[in-house]
Amino acid sequence: MGDTRPRGATSVDAILDATRRVIAERGPGTFTMSAIASAAGVSRPTLYKWFPTKEALLDALTTYEEELFDARLQAVIEAQRTPARRLDAALRLLVTYLDGLMGPDPIGADPGFALQSLSGSLPQQTASFVRRLGKAFETVPAVAQGRLSREAAAELFLRLAYSHYLVPHKDPEVLLADLRGFAGLPRRSITSAAS
Repeated sequence: MGDTRPRGATSVDAILDATRRVIAERGPGTFTMSAIASAAGVSRPTLYKWFPTKEALLDALTTYEEELFDARLQAVIEAQRTPARRLDAALRLLVTYLDGLMGPDPIGADPGFALQSLSGSLPQQTASFVRRLGKAFETVPAVAQGRLSREAAAELFLRLAYSHYLVPHKDPEVLLADLRGFAGLPRRSITSAAS
């Protein structure tokens, strides 16, 4: 397809970062390849070398965003020593991650694309969440008691985070405290807000 880049290819990463910014501003239906090239600081031939069509660019963007989520999740989890702290750090990431990824008003830019992006990301992010947290899910009472699988708990946490993004909670810290309570954690953070 379009993205057969080697890891760390800076012009490709710049293109994908610029695509996220331009889509957040204009929506996916109205961006131009010229606007992406300009925002990325690359020539149009360079852009078309990596992404010959808008569809190829959008497909690569989806994969890129899944990789970013997985890398951020891995980083916040690896910084913690106990399963409860790993889960706490992961929940904080879920509540804050989308704000930095998709911009302040994805629904205003293009509601269909925003919902499609979230829906398309859910299976991959659920798998990543389960894979990265592993046994930390045993902290969740419903999982420990066999009432929910790890996958079901991960999807539930993600869906709640998505809903916060689409219809923001007036106080994200209250939402996070509620998620912690459901997860069987103290309502106050047991990890730092860093990461």
